[in-house]
Amino acid sequence: MLPLQPDSPIALHHQLERRLRDEIASGRWRPGEAIASERELMQLAGVSRATVRQALASLMQGGLLERQHGRGTFVAQPKIEQDLHAVYSFWEQMAALGRTMRDQVLRRQIIPAPPPIAALLSVEPGERLIQIQRLRFVDDVPLTLDSSFIPHAICPELLHDDLSGSLYRLLSERYALPPLRATDTLEATTADRASAFHLGVAPGAPLLYVERVAYSHNDLPLQVGRNHVRGDRVRFRINLWSGIEFKL
Repeated sequence: MLPLQPDSPIALHHQLERRLRDEIASGRWRPGEAIASERELMQLAGVSRATVRQALASLMQGGLLERQHGRGTFVAQPKIEQDLHAVYSFWEQMAALGRTMRDQVLRRQIIPAPPPIAALLSVEPGERLIQIQRLRFVDDVPLTLDSSFIPHAICPELLHDDLSGSLYRLLSERYALPPLRATDTLEATTADRASAFHLGVAPGAPLLYVERVAYSHNDLPLQVGRNHVRGDRVRFRINLWSGIEFKL
């Protein structure tokens, strides 16, 4: 990296930011690799620590870099894009992208339906539900902490099945209960201690919370999903169409 140009009208931290972008684009530092330390960047670019930190902060804010406590600054992994325009399982979407998926089942049990979930599933509070909690890995990185709630009455043998794959495929093929439509609600949230532990992030790290209600034949409420997704690894894409005809 060549020294910066102090006489340029472009601020030094902007120059350094541009140089670092170019170095990453050229492949000098690949996703997941540590870049040079602050001290090394100061020497390479001939600038102060404050200038280096300004440039790094801008690149971290833009999602190109990430700081790992006690380890340094790393090139961020590209975010996985998940479509919300159709009722696909997370497993199916990742397989379509050529990603390697695996699930760790953390909990499988029967619980009495809490009133908020009972209302979404159109069952009585206290009615038996199957709860399945899974930690989902993509390319061996934990990405989502998912909890599913399903009426026990419609698939009473589900707890005895292999739950380490696509739940939607299992419901479709074994129980003839395909998810035909769903309503998703998204919120920005932060990791509590439990989700931080499972997802490998710091408490307070940004997460996306997705609540899904899936329906099967005759609009039968099939599943409530409560999913916590790493905000640093996943982004959602929604295709929208205008419901208004514009006349020119």
